[in-house]
Amino acid sequence: MAELNQTWYSVYRYNIWLMEQQTVTRGRLDDVLANANSVSKTDVITIYASPGSFPGYVNSISAEAISSACINEIKQSANLEAVVKKAGKYKTGAAIFWDAHENKHIVLPPFPIAEDRTLINQLDTSLLLEILDRKYAIGVMLVTWGSYAVGVFDGGNLIKSKVGTGYIHKKHKKGGSSQKRFARRTEEQKKDFLRKVGNRIDEIFAQCTLDHIFFGGNRLILKPLLPECRYLESKTEKISGRVLDVRHADKEVLNNSLSEIMKSVVFSF
Repeated sequence: MAELNQTWYSVYRYNIWLMEQQTVTRGRLDDVLANANSVSKTDVITIYASPGSFPGYVNSISAEAISSACINEIKQSANLEAVVKKAGKYKTGAAIFWDAHENKHIVLPPFPIAEDRTLINQLDTSLLLEILDRKYAIGVMLVTWGSYAVGVFDGGNLIKSKVGTGYIHKKHKKGGSSQKRFARRTEEQKKDFLRKVGNRIDEIFAQCTLDHIFFGGNRLILKPLLPECRYLESKTEKISGRVLDVRHADKEVLNNSLSEIMKSVVFSF
């Protein structure tokens, strides 16, 4: 047992040393998958794990069904801190394409994998491509203190949008009662701003059947924003765990947000 544990530890260190993490566009992901498809169909494993079962589903696969050395390597890679942490943010599950000799990849897609599946001696990218090719209705809400941009993408096209601003006092540097007064005023301005944004989200999203909702901007805003928006309160399960990196919300940033949403994370070993 000690010898086996030492072997697993060596694999673990080996994977850390060689692991490469990339956030890639669809075109780059297609290149990765094309290279993976070019390998021999023997000693190849495909694993799909849905959001709620990764990495648990991978850990449950028996070494009796698959080469023990290979499955142990996959398990160690799937349980690396960087992989688990990023998968926890994406909450979309994982697709694993693993050749015993080369082209070893764990892919976190932008949208959830619907099922758990293991294929031995098959490299099957069809389920991942189906997820990527599907036409989604996506709601996007970008909010920073003082600016917001809300929109709906249908099949890649921005069909509805609303952008706006709101004035919020900056921190008052002086102390005493003056500082407290400004702090109270700032909090009221923030509440008014969130109510305004919540109303805009209701206006834009209300008549749409959205598949997914993405938030971008100041991550601390989302929690107090939810009670100000009837639509979001009833659709929290559709809100992605990812927070898009946005410093200022405007129409240009909104237009560009879909390309960021569509990116996948690829861990290569």
